[in-house]
Amino acid sequence: MKHFLRPTLTAAALAVALGMTSGAYAQAAKSGAAGTVDKAKASYVVGWDLASQLPPLVREELDPATVARALQSALSGQKPTMSEAEAKSVREAFMAKLQAKATVVREKAAAENKTKGEAFLAKNKSQPGVKTTASGLQYKVVSEGTGARPGPNDTVQVNYVGTFVDGQKFDASADHGSQPAPIPLAGVIPGFREGLELMKTGAHYMLYIPSNLAYGAQPQNGFPPNATIIFDVTLVKTGPTPAGGQGEAGK
Repeated sequence: MKHFLRPTLTAAALAVALGMTSGAYAQAAKSGAAGTVDKAKASYVVGWDLASQLPPLVREELDPATVARALQSALSGQKPTMSEAEAKSVREAFMAKLQAKATVVREKAAAENKTKGEAFLAKNKSQPGVKTTASGLQYKVVSEGTGARPGPNDTVQVNYVGTFVDGQKFDASADHGSQPAPIPLAGVIPGFREGLELMKTGAHYMLYIPSNLAYGAQPQNGFPPNATIIFDVTLVKTGPTPAGGQGEAGK
């Protein structure tokens, strides 16, 4: 029954829960951080961290008491009460249920975000200074630049803050260091690329990007589906992309 729980999943969960890498262990050994630890408190922390890794969609489908009994049995070295075949069947059925539930949740969020985004853009397009391109991108010139405009294959250096239409920040160049972020335009979302190509070096724009020019209905990066996003962006520099340059996943 050694495969009752997949070893790779268990190991990954423990690594995440404990936040440990080989480097962390080495650092702890050097610093003498491994002192006396209360076993009960350590056990509580490990249990809490393991459970905290489960997203709400999974937690809602679990019976905490049964999970606790399974953990206690596994940690005590007891044999599982299910055969490996039964566990495999249950696991597959549970995953199918979670996937179906996730699809419903995602589709509901996509519809809500699409409605919110369209309402925001419909109102925003009549705001002072806001212009709309043929693609549907909206932008506002905060201050114009005087330098060169980037080409579609250039790498730009920008200061930016990205938010959703409710004002919640999802990214900012300042979160990645004190220098402007270098971004190859060939690897970014269409709305961000189009907006940057409108700007002259030194310009400060607001970009209002519809979801179809952003990450769309099925984003692969953890973004909400059909999210309209906003960038407050200043173009600091533009130039040819070095050989092998790659776009940032966050734009």
